[in-house]
Amino acid sequence: MKEKYTSELEDGRAIYIPYWPASVAFENLTQVCKLLGQDEVIAISELNIPAAMVAVMSAEDPKEATQLVLHFVQQARVDGEKVVMGSMDDLGMSVIVELFAHVLKSQYSDFFESGLAKVRSQDK
Repeated sequence: MKEKYTSELEDGRAIYIPYWPASVAFENLTQVCKLLGQDEVIAISELNIPAAMVAVMSAEDPKEATQLVLHFVQQARVDGEKVVMGSMDDLGMSVIVELFAHVLKSQYSDFFESGLAKVRSQDK
C-alpha cells in the first residue's frame, strides 16, 4: 500500500501528501465531483492548473467549493511543514490551486487512469 505522494511545486519546493483511507477518498471524491464536476476533477488530477482555476471560479457554490479546496490543501506538506489555515495566506492563491491539483492527482490519478470513472453503468 502506498503511504505518500511526493512531488515538487513549480517554484521547486518539495511536497508530499499522505494517501487517504478508501472511505475518506470516496467521500471526498463524491463531494469534489458534485461541486466542480467529474470531467473537471479528472482534468485537475492530471495537474491541469488552468482547469483547476476555472473549475473553482465557476463553482455554483463558491463558499462550499472554497472550503473544500482549502480542506484538500491542508492534507499537503510543503518543505516538510503541514499546510494549515494560518499558512494559507503565505502560500497565495496560485500555489493553493497548484496544491489542490496535486492532492487530486495523489488520491485519484490511478483510479481515473483506469478508465472506470468514465465507463457508464451497464443496463440491467
